[in-house]
Amino acid sequence: MAKRLRSKVFSGSSPGADKMKITSSSNSRIPAVVAFGCAACLVALSSRAFPAEGAASQLAALRSLETRVTAVVAACRPAFVFIKGNQGGGYSSGSGFCISPDGLVLTNDHVIAGARSIRAYTPGGRSYTAEIVGRDPGGDVALLKLESEERFSFMELGDSQKLRPGQRVLALGDPFLTGSESVFVRGAPANFEPALSMGIVSAVHRYSETYNDAIQVDLAVNRGNSGGPLITLDGKAVGINGKIETRFALGINTGVGYAVPSNQIARFMDHLKSAEGGVVLHGKIEGLTVGDRADDKPGLPVVNVRPGSPAATAGFRIGDLLESLGGLPVRTRSRYMGILGTYPAGDDIAVEVLRGKKRVGLKTVRVAGGKARLGIKPKFVEGEVEGVGVGSVERSTPAQRAGIRAGDIITSFDGEKVKTTTDLKNLMNRRRPGDTVTLGIVRDGKSLEIKVALEGK
Repeated sequence: MAKRLRSKVFSGSSPGADKMKITSSSNSRIPAVVAFGCAACLVALSSRAFPAEGAASQLAALRSLETRVTAVVAACRPAFVFIKGNQGGGYSSGSGFCISPDGLVLTNDHVIAGARSIRAYTPGGRSYTAEIVGRDPGGDVALLKLESEERFSFMELGDSQKLRPGQRVLALGDPFLTGSESVFVRGAPANFEPALSMGIVSAVHRYSETYNDAIQVDLAVNRGNSGGPLITLDGKAVGINGKIETRFALGINTGVGYAVPSNQIARFMDHLKSAEGGVVLHGKIEGLTVGDRADDKPGLPVVNVRPGSPAATAGFRIGDLLESLGGLPVRTRSRYMGILGTYPAGDDIAVEVLRGKKRVGLKTVRVAGGKARLGIKPKFVEGEVEGVGVGSVERSTPAQRAGIRAGDIITSFDGEKVKTTTDLKNLMNRRRPGDTVTLGIVRDGKSLEIKVALEGK
């Protein structure tokens, strides 16, 4: 009997191991005699004689596919990037790909997480320093920038929503670091050439841990492929390969891989570009609770709406049947969570509910969960002005987006006086992510009022 799958992030036994996300299973082995019998059947089938016309048309179709694949690889290969992250006592390795001529690179967050510095290599081995532009740990996506004035080859993002099971797809990567380190031949020089694999889309809209709306694929992706592109036969990147299912704890792909869809990446792109090296947060519809399934109903039941919450402000009511999010149908809670996971906190999302016999369109802002966050480091203030000084402002936070600066003094919070950091903390604890508050600020001797939309930690 199969045992329950066990999830983990593979760290590897060597410092050069890629941290591809792996889920392992310890199912019993298929008997060797069965495997041999299956192989014999395949050989027998392949040796049958076909009519000459049929064989010729099949060969022509294969030649046409081969021509198409080689053309796509030739076009996409120059945009591929090998990534090495200096982790201090070791390093992380993985794949990536350019998406703009000025050197913006997409990869998995787990490839570069914790890296003190990052080097990127284009095919052939030319090396560049790469800086983190923005990170989305919740979606396992990172955006990097190659430090160079050169113009780079790049890939366009395709429309992952158009993918269908059975569709052929390609993957470029560095499996087991065979292109960047030649790990299987000690001392051999690396040639920095990405490896290609081809397979099919097995399923779409898979919900697997932080891969909220994943593309499931059946093609060879292994450690080292993390961060590499999933490519259609028209040469568009429709996802980032980053997670695999394994058996027997071997850390080797067994035909179930997951990719972050390009449409999710596109929704986060502006936030990643403006993150200034910081983290972009996922969120939820704060204050809304839905049921597990729609069953025979036309939508997912809304079972609770917290008074005064963003969900209540948007117009949700208990008893509504949630039919669609972002224009996509919702029949299960996992699909509801999956769609929400493809939108960053702070973005609007269109919702359609059935209320009685009437369809109602709503729009709500997704906010990050947890405690409300402002994003400053306070400091003690000396002088006549009573308040909390702003020692520094953290990047990609509500305070930074609202225009709060280091050196400002916070004197009030929604009309209530702030004299100490304890005052500010207590007032923040009364608020929830998504709330907008007005801060009284003294800047260079002048009094200001600044509105800040709080986020979650």
